[in-house]
Amino acid sequence: MKAIKCLSLLVFVLVTSCQNVEEIEEPENLLSKSEMKDLVYDMVLLDAAAVVNEEKLNELNIEILQFLSQKYGIDSTDLKQNILYYNLRFDENSEIFEQAKDSIKRLDKVYDSISKIRDSLRRLEKKRKDSIIKIEAIPESKRVLKYKVKDSI
Repeated sequence: MKAIKCLSLLVFVLVTSCQNVEEIEEPENLLSKSEMKDLVYDMVLLDAAAVVNEEKLNELNIEILQFLSQKYGIDSTDLKQNILYYNLRFDENSEIFEQAKDSIKRLDKVYDSISKIRDSLRRLEKKRKDSIIKIEAIPESKRVLKYKVKDSI
């Protein structure tokens, strides 16, 4: 009796788990894989910008969906159809996301190097200011000049 219940449960699970995935037709304004990579890249950056400083986006009056539609020359329906179209093509979609991920990593490295350079410049400026403060703290009568100025006759 237990075997029959287990078997019927297994058959039920197999029957209900089978899906008929609808094939999405190729959109009229199909974006190339390169354009989709750029679109995903822009979506990630805009989403991050919204999370970090949503007020600034509102201040600049940037609507993300409208911005993307305008940038890629498609309306929001075409945008959605392109996303659905590529989502059902797993290999192409994975490739697109890997390329977008690589672009984001490169951008992150650029920002890291810029940040390191800024930090170095700030440290140098602080060191310069500290040395000026130290020199100014020494009374003028006790300052030793490296170079003596000769009076020209």
